[in-house]
Amino acid sequence: MRNPRDLLRRLMIYYARDYELLCPYQLGDTIYDVYAAYSHYHCFEHAFIRSTLTLSRTDLEHFTEQITTLIEPYMIREGRPSPPKNHMYTYVTGIFISEQKIPDEICRMIRRFRYYKSYGYYKNGYCQARIAAFDMETGSLTINPAAKELLLEYHGIL
Repeated sequence: MRNPRDLLRRLMIYYARDYELLCPYQLGDTIYDVYAAYSHYHCFEHAFIRSTLTLSRTDLEHFTEQITTLIEPYMIREGRPSPPKNHMYTYVTGIFISEQKIPDEICRMIRRFRYYKSYGYYKNGYCQARIAAFDMETGSLTINPAAKELLLEYHGIL
């Protein structure tokens, strides 16, 4: 088994280059090990990193619920009907580090997960959610289709 703390440290180093980090970060009733925020011109990313013993269905459902009830309405739209003027896109990335093997059912949930919301017929950009789950027991990585562009970078970190 690989060391989850080492992976968390490497992810923090990767994100610290261009992102603002808050460690730990509380969102609602969940405490994330790291919250990384990025903004460049009118493009944004919010990455939430959480280490757990075993990634469960409840963990994923809770994160997807947070996207729709907290992250998208308050962190992206800031409580308004649409994001600020000239908003291009926002990525919401959930990164989970599981010490034990991730069950096949959970891997299927991750691969099938999709969240995409456009604002004003794309006039005010869009929001897309990505999920990546590191399985420390097997040394594998499971992602949803939106996180495909992160695959090579995350494999290098793993």
